[in-house]
Amino acid sequence: MDNRQQLVSNYVRSFVHNDGGSLRFVPKRDEKGRPYWEVFGVYADGSEQQIKLSGTGLPKLLKSAEAVIAYWQSIYPEATEVTIPILPNGDK
Repeated sequence: MDNRQQLVSNYVRSFVHNDGGSLRFVPKRDEKGRPYWEVFGVYADGSEQQIKLSGTGLPKLLKSAEAVIAYWQSIYPEATEVTIPILPNGDK
């Protein structure tokens, strides 16, 4: 059983910079077929937890590739690249 606290959006920067965590984006499609990405925190041991919004507890979702890039740059300001996974055409 995982007894870690929920990863919330206002803790992500500390999770990455102080706790050795990293981020992973999981591509999905909404009911209209539009892509979006769920955000997961990856612990040093490789386990993952979905990041939730601190205000609502809902999952952190990014609705465009531009939003993924902006979020990445807000966490990693010195970064010069980010990998944005995509779904093959037709996958939901």
